[in-house]
Order: sequence, then structure tokens, then C-alpha cells
Amino acid sequence: MIVAILSHTPLWVWPLLAFLIYRGWQASRDRETGLVKTLALPLVMLALSLSGLFGTFETHPLNALLGAGALLVSALLSFGSRAARAIRVDAASRRIVQRGSWQPLLLTLSIFAVKYAAAVTLALHPQLAAQAWFALPQALLYGAFAGVFAGRLLRILHLYRRAAADGAQAPAAIG
Repeated sequence: MIVAILSHTPLWVWPLLAFLIYRGWQASRDRETGLVKTLALPLVMLALSLSGLFGTFETHPLNALLGAGALLVSALLSFGSRAARAIRVDAASRRIVQRGSWQPLLLTLSIFAVKYAAAVTLALHPQLAAQAWFALPQALLYGAFAGVFAGRLLRILHLYRRAAADGAQAPAAIG
């Protein structure tokens, strides 16, 4: 059964998993990166979470409300979290400075596992898509996952924009 499941998994899934593990491992160390590189993983994970969330809307309209609620709550919590407050922007170089943490790896692997398990379960038992007990928890999880990454994205963009504005207002050095 496992061999059949793995053999029917689209090939693009494995490079994605490798990318997520690699980026999660990188996030375990203190780092200083540019804006685009900093936003790459949160954008990919936000997209994966939202795709899972939107996929559950078709059969249960309540999913939209529950998923949106979970997204908002977790985005607010993520924006103000201790990890988000530790993010700094070096105004001179316009680079993002972050402390190392294993949280991004655990979070990305959790999203991957939930999406993969849901896809396998629905491939084996498509009738479950119509069952609220199966779809509603997914909507909550996907909404919460999306909110964590949305909050982090917003925090980084807020800090980056503020650093850019502070840099533009700083008086030019004389001499």
C-alpha cells in the first residue's frame, strides 16, 4: 500500500519537500538575508496553506468562515510573537536579521504532512470530501498555518518599510 501511495505521488512533491527541509534547516541558524530571500519560504508556505484552505471551501461553505477566522487569529498572534519581535532590519544594508529557530522547519513539515495526508486520504476515499468532520478541521488547520506565515510576512514587510523610511529621513553625513 505504501509503495502504491508513493509511486502515485506527483514527482514535483519530492523536490518541494527537499526545498522545505533545506530552508527549514537554514532557518535553524542566525542569518542575515535580503528581502526576497527572506520572503521566499513564507510565501511558498502561505500559498500551500491557502490552496489547502480554498480546496475545502467547495463542499462546506462554513469552511470559508472558520478558515478565515483561524487565519486572522493566528496572523495576529504571529505578528506579535516573540519570534517575530526578534526580527530586525539593518537599515544601512536593508537586510533582514533573524535568530535561528527550528520552528520554521517544524511548521513547514507540519503543513506538508497535513496536505499530503489529506491528498492521500481523499485519493483513497473521495467520499470523505463531503464529510464535515473531515473537511472542517482541515479548514481550521490550513487557516491557522496560513495566518502564521501571513503574520510573519506582514511583520517583516512592516519592519523593512519602517527601516527604509527611517533611512530616508536620516540626515546625510557631512564630510
